[in-house]
Amino acid sequence: MNFLAHIYLSGNNKLLMIGNFIGDTVKGRKYEKLQPIIRKGVLMHRAIDDFTDRHPVNARVRKLLHPEFGKYAGVYLDMYYDHFLAAGWDNFSKDVSLTTFCNRFYFDALIRYRYLPFKVRTLLYAFIIRNSLKNYSKPGGMEESLEFMYRHSGLPKSGKEAVKCLENNYSVLQDAFYEFFPLLVSHTRIWREESDSALQVPDLYLLQYTGETVRV
Repeated sequence: MNFLAHIYLSGNNKLLMIGNFIGDTVKGRKYEKLQPIIRKGVLMHRAIDDFTDRHPVNARVRKLLHPEFGKYAGVYLDMYYDHFLAAGWDNFSKDVSLTTFCNRFYFDALIRYRYLPFKVRTLLYAFIIRNSLKNYSKPGGMEESLEFMYRHSGLPKSGKEAVKCLENNYSVLQDAFYEFFPLLVSHTRIWREESDSALQVPDLYLLQYTGETVRV
């Protein structure tokens, strides 16, 4: 999963969000030096990624994307899933709009700026200027973010090419997301319950799923 999903899955714990947000930049056992709840967020980030990478739904979709993106198929799939989360936000958060959620995160991250690694500080400013998290919901916003990654991360396809692939496979990718994401929400909830109970907090954003019905 990409940034929006990781932040969403953190619930309403601000420091847990920070740990989840910086998770990719904390390598090896460096998390051990972090503040306890941020450390938990980094470990949660890894648990989310591990579950996502191993799930057969995503293995099937990565196989579909592999001819286009090769070994980077999973990276593009993560971005596509963030698009579907943003575009279908009202299905997952009844009380907080996407705009409010993103603005709150930007504000909370700036307040906790001292906890961010240097690379993430630069990324955060880019996110705020472009309002990237909210704009994942629109093809133009996705193209802009994917183009940025193409130019700075060595990805094989331009933003325009990546969005074209999304459009060409939209129904298949959307169905995969809606099949997988409720399972990830459930897995993440269980992970949090089984982790250090002393760090548990009320969860305002994660929803329970029963069949096709989404409820708070």
